[in-house]
Amino acid sequence: MMKKTVIFIFIIVIICSGLYITFKREFDQFNPLYKEQYVYAVINKPAEQEGKNEWIRYRYNLSGYTEQGQKEEITFSSSKELEQGTYVSVLAKGSYTKKWILIQREDIPDNAFNALNSN
Repeated sequence: MMKKTVIFIFIIVIICSGLYITFKREFDQFNPLYKEQYVYAVINKPAEQEGKNEWIRYRYNLSGYTEQGQKEEITFSSSKELEQGTYVSVLAKGSYTKKWILIQREDIPDNAFNALNSN
């Protein structure tokens, strides 16, 4: 009886872990332990193309920095390819991206800008 219970719990843990890894962005969106924060990044590598024909999206996986200079990994997509060297501000909650906008250098807090340029 005890052995079956342990095996059952182990299987449930594996299933839940798999679901979390697969749907991490969706879980982060509703996770009360994460707070929304702005992350600042520069487009410094090519996007990954997704979709076909008129449904092409460009996915960016970047390292960005918060106002305090903390490093965060962000992911967002665009319907058009963005130019290298373009600055973006991403409103993120964990790995979930709520929105993103293109910004100018002067819109980036100093701590985030200094961290961007040190790497």
